[in-house]
Amino acid sequence: MELTRRCDYACRILRAAYNHRDQYVSIAEIAEEEDIPYAFARTIQHDLAKAGYVHTTRGSRGGLKLALDPNKVTILDVLCALQGPVTISNCAADPETCTRSGRCAFNKVWQAADEVLNALFASITLQQVFDGGTKDDFLRYVHANVANAVGLDLKALAADGVKQPEDFMGIRSLAEDQMAHPGKFSNN
Repeated sequence: MELTRRCDYACRILRAAYNHRDQYVSIAEIAEEEDIPYAFARTIQHDLAKAGYVHTTRGSRGGLKLALDPNKVTILDVLCALQGPVTISNCAADPETCTRSGRCAFNKVWQAADEVLNALFASITLQQVFDGGTKDDFLRYVHANVANAVGLDLKALAADGVKQPEDFMGIRSLAEDQMAHPGKFSNN
């Protein structure tokens, strides 16, 4: 999955509108603040209005302002509204698109990755992003919430001998350990 430039710019426009609170702000001002080409920002403004994420008004005091509650809209909502389903592969989203998906060893991995990615984006609201946070803050949040969202039972995995991180940083150390010792975590 690659985040499109359009989607990245749309998220930045939403953040800029949030920063201006309940005041209308011109798309020209936002484009300048966010270093977005003006013509591109105008088309994205239309998409955001169509999705119901911003109100727009014309005139000398016109512009846009948020039309959503950032506590209720998730990153997944925005991504899906602007670029469609979030998936790392067409065959993960719809196994029927590939004649090999039934016997492909990787299709199930791609499907699992989609579930985790969608759960991650569905668990983070715009408000959480607007309030600011570090990558580590979001990793902590992932560790605390995404495993439950996809039905991953960490205690059961630990009982089966799968290394379980003690805290969110354990996710990183687990991945590093797996790369350093590839056979250590195999089911064989």
